[in-house]
Amino acid sequence: MGIEMKIFIGCVALQAVYYLAVFSRLNFVRPFKGLPEFLPPVSVIICAKNEAQNLLRNLKIVLIQQYKQFEVIVVNDQSDDNTADVLVDYYMRNKNLKIVNIPKGEKKSLPGKKYALLKGLEAASFDTIVVTDADCRPATTYWLAKMAGAYMHETQIVLGHSPYEKAPGFLNKLIRYENFMTALQYFGFAKSGLPYMGVGRNLSYKKDLIKGFKGFEKSKDVLTGDDDLFINAVANGGNTEVCIDKDAFMYTKPETTLGAWLNQKKRHLRSGFRYKIIHRLLLFLFALSNLAFYVVFVVVLAKGLMLKLALGLFFGLLILKMLSIISVYKKLGQQDLLFISPILDVTYTSYLVIILLLLLLKPKDNWKT
Repeated sequence: MGIEMKIFIGCVALQAVYYLAVFSRLNFVRPFKGLPEFLPPVSVIICAKNEAQNLLRNLKIVLIQQYKQFEVIVVNDQSDDNTADVLVDYYMRNKNLKIVNIPKGEKKSLPGKKYALLKGLEAASFDTIVVTDADCRPATTYWLAKMAGAYMHETQIVLGHSPYEKAPGFLNKLIRYENFMTALQYFGFAKSGLPYMGVGRNLSYKKDLIKGFKGFEKSKDVLTGDDDLFINAVANGGNTEVCIDKDAFMYTKPETTLGAWLNQKKRHLRSGFRYKIIHRLLLFLFALSNLAFYVVFVVVLAKGLMLKLALGLFFGLLILKMLSIISVYKKLGQQDLLFISPILDVTYTSYLVIILLLLLLKPKDNWKT
């Protein structure tokens, strides 16, 4: 047996381990049939920079959540549009809205969204924090109750799901598949006792945790990391829960051009280089084995090496991938992607290579919610 086949078999085995031992755990995550009798008071924090239109479209459903005691804090981060006017209009009609304005000219001690988020945390009245973005829309008026209801006795972090809205075209499917794969990994590892990130579009944590993180001081030299680097530093198998109840989804509009999406993902993925070593290793091995699986398969076909075995392993792994997480597609609201997932997976693998190359160029990032 040649070296190519050995590498190919190794990639198949490694991918099978990830899917069967890690990702398939989400098949057994069940939504809560009811909510706890007592739900803690919650502070929802939204950082907004030039988000007038998104606030007009999305803030109302956040303010009318079916929840006994909560406040919504919107931090207006030096906006140039009419965000302030929109917020004042909402404030006149909603007693649970609190506005924090960061005036133009104020010197920020932290880059990106971190400074605005800290201002929101300082204004928060309650210990349980839920963060989202201005361009996000809760799936239902029970979003907040479902997120807060996921807290157990020892829980300090709840990881929520934030899918992208569906739209026509292959790019939309690819964006949703990439988001699905990201969720599959951070939910799967969280259920395996190795939580490593969360998304700031739908995330909850106890306010005391931020004190231990020293207010993002450890990541002050990077634009991103207000969500995933924070969770990477403080989360563990005992203090983290996941919430993948469809009532608790937080939808957001995806980018509509390839260039805009790649720039967005490049900014988001840059902080991944600062994850704990064990997390970087596990994620790297998954991505590398997936890339090598396709590349080495082409090499094996071109050389005509043990074709029956190679074809059997190739299609066998594709089927295993689909079957092992077939219910997860439905749980995360992406069931329409299941049967085209092999095509999307090849494209997704190519996207990872492109993103790596773009990251090596290290262009300047810009902060936008």
